[in-house]
Amino acid sequence: FTQFCQSCPRDANEMSFLFSEALYSETSQKSGQLIEIVVAAFSKVDNVSELFVEHYLKKNFSEINPVALNNLLKICGRQFAPVLRTMKEHLELEGGITDSVRCILSDVEMIQCMKDETQLCDNVFELLLQQYDRMNPGDLKLIMGLFKAVRKQDGTSTSTAKSSVKDSENTKQVIPNLFHDEKLLRNVPDEDIV
Repeated sequence: FTQFCQSCPRDANEMSFLFSEALYSETSQKSGQLIEIVVAAFSKVDNVSELFVEHYLKKNFSEINPVALNNLLKICGRQFAPVLRTMKEHLELEGGITDSVRCILSDVEMIQCMKDETQLCDNVFELLLQQYDRMNPGDLKLIMGLFKAVRKQDGTSTSTAKSSVKDSENTKQVIPNLFHDEKLLRNVPDEDIV
């Protein structure tokens, strides 16, 4: 396994198999040795974000967990674009906030993300805000907390985010209802937030 990883395949399916096996080893046997080897080997591959990370996320989006996400981010050098693009596609196609979306929103450094991938983050936030009426109070609190943190950190990207939300058709309904629904947010215990 180690030799195979070090010769590092350039095929997305072979890479996915190796990554999945190493993840299984880490989670089931509590051994991080294999995943460390895989992460180190894959990190050296040119265009690993497009070749493997994005491919893996698209194929396994519903199974993304914090361990997998953390290791994928290590492989792609904390480049957030593949993760955000995949989440954006998921939100456009599937709609709704799944456990995988919650995992990404909870574990990805959204403030850094906004600095690196402003337009992509703006698009993701716009999609999330358009789905506010289908969110449970914990999801709404998570997203509004992220949105506030990002807005607070970077005034220029916030104006872009504000204008993109302002231009959406649902804004006239979204903004008043968000403030109206804020009572719901106050009653959500912190442990309900993913």
